Amino acid sequence: MINGIHHISAFTKSARENHFFYTSVLGLRFVKNTVNQENTAVRHLFYGDYQGNPGTLLTFFELKNVGSAYPENNYFSTVTLKIPKGTLAYWESRLAYYSIETTLNQNESSLFFKDPDHFKLSLIEVDDMILSENATKHSDVPLGNQIMGIFEIYLKVERPEKTLSFFTDYLGLSLSNQRHRVQIDQQVVFTSVTPSGKTDLSRMGRGSIDHIAYTVHSSRELEEMYQKAMQMKLPIDQYVERGYFKSLYVKEPNGLRIELATETPGFLLDETIDTLGTTLALPAFLENKRAAIEAQLEDF
Repeated sequence: MINGIHHISAFTKSARENHFFYTSVLGLRFVKNTVNQENTAVRHLFYGDYQGNPGTLLTFFELKNVGSAYPENNYFSTVTLKIPKGTLAYWESRLAYYSIETTLNQNESSLFFKDPDHFKLSLIEVDDMILSENATKHSDVPLGNQIMGIFEIYLKVERPEKTLSFFTDYLGLSLSNQRHRVQIDQQVVFTSVTPSGKTDLSRMGRGSIDHIAYTVHSSRELEEMYQKAMQMKLPIDQYVERGYFKSLYVKEPNGLRIELATETPGFLLDETIDTLGTTLALPAFLENKRAAIEAQLEDF
């Protein structure tokens, strides 16, 4: 039922800095410039591969007055992105050029760093390379070195076994051969759940992840997951049409927000493949409010 990771959504203080970092430094494509549908004064930025495929998407809500994050008891931690084998030195050098501090883990062929909002990221080498049709064209990152998508997301929680049971029993993910790790069947995409060792409450802030989203194929499958959540008496936040996909939000046992999102109709609903990210894109149900929405948003 779960086909992969769909996207990861976090908070940024500055759309301008965020856009520069993800497009110019990391070489991702800006695939959708839209708004938070619950608060249309908040810009929502999407980055991914050239086609904006699920599994490559990092999204950010711009909150200009957001404070610092305090990750304590339950929070989403590091996001690991896939790069081709043999390109770690290239990325270490590239990040140094932009004065970004990195930490190298040679045993795992991975590189840790933070974005301008202190969102924790890492790059890991895998035996793969981006397909030419998915490679971004605006960037000076060579095709053979480009980021391919999301490899792993880390959760830190008070009761990891409860969260792992949620991933296996509700989402149907499989336990990996590594402790506290689950994966999507037949895919090298992981979710790791480890003890936070804290009881103080976390506070969201800049660089915090609001939610992670997993992919289901269709609205029918999403409805099945909604019915399953009802049967399991899981806390349901929202079941909502987003225009570009339909979404179900539930809370896992430690209170973190998990979304399920459909693959279709996708980002080509209102822009062509060549013009993704070039307009302020609004789903049809917000189009009649465009003038008011545009008036609220500052250029970046």
